[in-house]
This record gives sequence, structure tokens and C-alpha cells, in this order.
Amino acid sequence: DLSGVPGQELLLLTMHLLTNPGASLLLQHTLDRLLKWVRPGLRLFHVSERACPLHDYARANQRPAAGHPSHAVTIFLHESYGEERILRVLDFLQCPPWQYHHTDSCGAGELSTPSSALLRPYLLPSRDFYSLGAGMPVWGVRPVHYGGEVVRVTLHSTYDNFEDTVRLYETVLQRRAEEQKTGFCWFTLLTEAGFSLQLAIKQLAPGVRVEPCHSTVLQFRVGEIGQLVPLLPNTCSPISASRWHTEDLDGNKILFQ
Repeated sequence: DLSGVPGQELLLLTMHLLTNPGASLLLQHTLDRLLKWVRPGLRLFHVSERACPLHDYARANQRPAAGHPSHAVTIFLHESYGEERILRVLDFLQCPPWQYHHTDSCGAGELSTPSSALLRPYLLPSRDFYSLGAGMPVWGVRPVHYGGEVVRVTLHSTYDNFEDTVRLYETVLQRRAEEQKTGFCWFTLLTEAGFSLQLAIKQLAPGVRVEPCHSTVLQFRVGEIGQLVPLLPNTCSPISASRWHTEDLDGNKILFQ
């Protein structure tokens, strides 16, 4: 049951994470602790339990990913608030239930392994990403020198789907994407004093495919679903009186409220 989150009427975006029965309280507490250091009161993440457990998590964790994880959450923390705060969040991501996932290299779509990460010196900004289990987004923290702090949800798009993916989310959000460089753009969904929430879309290198995070669902609050459905690339079906579900061009699950 992907229920709404109390107090989130004004958020256009909510990320739902699906866990096996009995695992939701720990995961929700972990995410609430993380956001308490960044933006107390921001309930961006909502954890729900499946009716039936998936038993392939352990095996999935042992297999190398066939592609680049579809969802990433990056937290940009301002250096002016002190390096200790940034290091505390980094340390938090290195403790259970978090686990190291990969380190971004300079090339789009390239991932390094845990063994290669151990050879690197511990320097800021860290390019390491961490996970809470198979099918979950990957998480990272970065320092920023100027501007406000940001929580950024990034969707990775295959090279050929990028332009159509950007147009799809422009249609859903009813706004134009902001572009800083080719192959990367973002939407600012919330702006408060010294803080913003973003949804970004990043184009992967040619030949790199997206590995959909099957335990992750992005939910968007929309005005009129009847006007939106004909504009979507895939079938959009109701799951309740107020929610519809579909997929984007890379197979990522989407909910509309």
C-alpha cells in the first residue's frame, strides 16, 4: 500500500521504497535520521512493505550489476556549516544497514568496484555511493562551496532515450528543465531558505544500459490525470481512486497522485 505521506501535500515528488515484511521500520528510521542532519521535517522518502517477501535479495547482492542503477540520491552539504557535519553524514553512510555500492569515475556510466575504491585516498569530495539493498537507489554526499544545500534525486537515462525522457518529465511536472551541460538537466521542485529539492536526469554513455531499481517508485502529484494519460509513452492504469501507475522509457515505475 503506497499510501500518502502526512504533511506532504505541497511536495510534488515523493520517493517510495519497497521492503520485505518486517523491514520497513528500520529503513524509515535510517532515512529519517539522514534527513534530520540535512533538512529536518523533509519527508521525501516513504517506506512501504510488500505483501509477500522477495527472496532473491541475497543472490541479487552477490551479482555484479548489469547496468547503471536507475535512481541516485545525492546530498550536497555546504562547507560553511563545517567539515565535521559532512564527515558525519559520510560516516553514517558507511555503517549498517548501508553498504558500499560503487565509486563514480569521470566517464559517464563508468563504475569502479569496492576493491578499487579501497586503493583511493580518503579525499573530499567523495564520489562513493552506498545502497540499502538490491533494487534501492544509490546514495552519496558531496560538499558545496557556494549556493544553497540540495537534495537531488537523479534518474539515469540511456543515451538514446535521454531527450524523450526529459520531455516526459517536463510534461509530468509542467515546467521546463534547467540545463547546465549537455546530457544533464534538473527540475527544482522545492526552494526554501538555503535549500532546494531537485529531480535531475543524467544521460549515460552510449551502450550503457539502465538497471531499474525495482524497489523504488517515484510518485508525482499532478492536477488532472485525464489530460496527462494520452501524453505518456506507456500505458497508465488506475490502482485506486486517486492513484495511477505507469513506466517511463527506461522501465522505471511511476505513480501519479
